[in-house]
Amino acid sequence: MKSTDIFDECHGRYRGLREWLADSTGAVRSLDFEKPSAGYMWRPDRARACEYVADFERIGRHALRRPEWRGRLKLFNIYFLRGAEYRPAIRLVGVAEGTFDYWYREVKRAIGAEFSRTGLYPPSRYFNVR
Repeated sequence: MKSTDIFDECHGRYRGLREWLADSTGAVRSLDFEKPSAGYMWRPDRARACEYVADFERIGRHALRRPEWRGRLKLFNIYFLRGAEYRPAIRLVGVAEGTFDYWYREVKRAIGAEFSRTGLYPPSRYFNVR
């Protein structure tokens, strides 16, 4: 599997768990009885979900630790971790659109390879191993 695909799968799990953790902090949501239920959705225990989110961020930052990749680390923090939209992220990173796109591909490739090496991928194995 390509490292960019590995990154995409891990990032999808990261976003889902991060949203779930934010929603599960005691807020009570109202139900919409007109809308059908989404059905059963598996979620890990809260502590393990927090570990996955922390490991995703830590491994990603570690993969981009080279001093010459400071801008790529900034892109990772702004675009992938904090979820900024594309145009504002380009402005916040402070580079041209072409450079941003090039760095985007490099970040996904480097971090995806690191996820595979460190055991964050596949997420199903990560949550089954203790």
